[in-house]
Amino acid sequence: MNLIKELGMWGLFAGNAIEASSLPFPGALVTLTYGYVLDPSWIKLIILAIASSVVYTIFSYIPYGIGFKLKDKIKEKTSSKKIEKGQKWFRKCGLWSIAITRPLGIGNYISYVAGISKVNKWKFGGLTFIGIFPITLTMLIVGKNGNLKSVQSMMSHVQTYLLIGGAVVITGYLLYKYLYKRKAKSNCLQDESSIAKQAE
Repeated sequence: MNLIKELGMWGLFAGNAIEASSLPFPGALVTLTYGYVLDPSWIKLIILAIASSVVYTIFSYIPYGIGFKLKDKIKEKTSSKKIEKGQKWFRKCGLWSIAITRPLGIGNYISYVAGISKVNKWKFGGLTFIGIFPITLTMLIVGKNGNLKSVQSMMSHVQTYLLIGGAVVITGYLLYKYLYKRKAKSNCLQDESSIAKQAE
């Protein structure tokens, strides 16, 4: 909380920038917290929501640009379920999926899909702003009208889930590495045994 107070609105902008660039970051929660900590007047709150949404829109051009430039490579190498979901949304809703999916978990991944689909950059930016502004404004209002205990409790729960998720990912990775090496070693021994039998 002290860090958030020290950073002020720049911390809010940084949080939105990180989330928009498609790095895993709880941007909505940070916005909610800033609404409480800054406790802005209603005019300042609207200005903050507009400015934050503009920052988010600008930084969303990072995944858009990656999708635009590396279209074929992304299609070949990625198996991301979120990008696949984004493509399904794009097929269903067309360009409006850029705005509609912003409050959802796949909102940031739709930027890649928009880039891959060569969406006009101005339309992309406009729809991104239309999609993110309402959720940013809502989070700031909820935070402003909330209380410290509820915000801290929410942050504590998110932190717990992140730690558990991190532990599961690391454990899964180590288990995969162990089983992969074991399988590779087993295949190698079988190949050696087969070669030995053929030599006999």
